[in-house]
Amino acid sequence: MRREFLEALEDMNVKLLPGKAYALAFLRSYARELGVDEKAIVDQFQDECALTRDEAGPQVRTRAPKRRKERPWALAAVVVVGALLFVGWRAWEMRPDRENPAEPAVAAAPAAASGDISAPAAPAVERRVVEIRALTEAWLEARGPDGTVFLSRTLRQGDVYRPDPSPGWTLHARDGGAFELYVNGASAGLLGTPGMPVLGRQIDEIEPLVQAQVTPPRS
Repeated sequence: MRREFLEALEDMNVKLLPGKAYALAFLRSYARELGVDEKAIVDQFQDECALTRDEAGPQVRTRAPKRRKERPWALAAVVVVGALLFVGWRAWEMRPDRENPAEPAVAAAPAAASGDISAPAAPAVERRVVEIRALTEAWLEARGPDGTVFLSRTLRQGDVYRPDPSPGWTLHARDGGAFELYVNGASAGLLGTPGMPVLGRQIDEIEPLVQAQVTPPRS
């Protein structure tokens, strides 16, 4: 296998491969060399890398509508008219011969027999924050739900990346043991098996590790 084809497989850059049949053959040889399940890697590679993407037709983009030119004189006229209406309304409200209108009656809510009970406040929804910390220098890629690549580079040891935790986002790495996951500051373990590639780890399915509670012995 040529070196550029091997790098294209590791980088998931299918455009550099000679064709779908050759890419699958290279991938099976690579999986066999690593000692992993060939069929599982091929199926996952086809799902995540979309080998037929180069066969799809060009995307049609609609032209954004042109914005109308702003007219500053129209905005000034609206402000002036609003100010005149406000001044006239205040003058009419402050007339000495105007009687105060009767205030509408407000129905009081019945009190409970044991006293007033305040309604419980709705619990605040905690924002989910996912972090990927590099334990060593290694390559990491993050993709959106539509396959858009938002990160594809080598992180140095100690670097932290915070992806979008929304459903459909996935993580890819050459070494699953090179990255540790955190959810809201709590450890969620390694990204994958050390020394093994990671293809399409769902970000929204990452959960922190549950620490077992030790029950003290009874006296």
